[in-house]
Amino acid sequence: MPAVEVANWKAPGLNNYRQNVQPQGEFSAPDVTATIFPLCDVRPYALVARVRNIGQAAVPEGVAVGFYAGDPDMGGLLLGSGATKKSLYPAEAEDVVLELAMPDPGLVDGSIPVFVVVDDGMPEHLWKECKVSNNKVEGSGFCPMAG
Repeated sequence: MPAVEVANWKAPGLNNYRQNVQPQGEFSAPDVTATIFPLCDVRPYALVARVRNIGQAAVPEGVAVGFYAGDPDMGGLLLGSGATKKSLYPAEAEDVVLELAMPDPGLVDGSIPVFVVVDDGMPEHLWKECKVSNNKVEGSGFCPMAG
């Protein structure tokens, strides 16, 4: 063991003490999730899934979004689906809208919970998410009565 350590900047192949270089996105991955809200002042009534990438890498366009009346894991009814239309970089979001011409009154009064599932039933794809446990989100389609 040397009595005095060789300075980093003098050691062959090092000289990296002050570089502050990160591992070039080596472990970066997208993480898509959503929030749900209704569009009450439009006709027809619509549900919106605001799909957000909270990961550290971009996710390509075409992420499938399923809208459900009730928990899909408990037999919830598929109301419809959509998909993102652009790549989502970290911290970016895009609204995916599902118009419902004749919504169940339980959706509008909030008695039936609304679920959104991102990456819903998509075939195998090249990108992998860092966390899939936040892909199913519960919300409400409640619209207060006007007046």
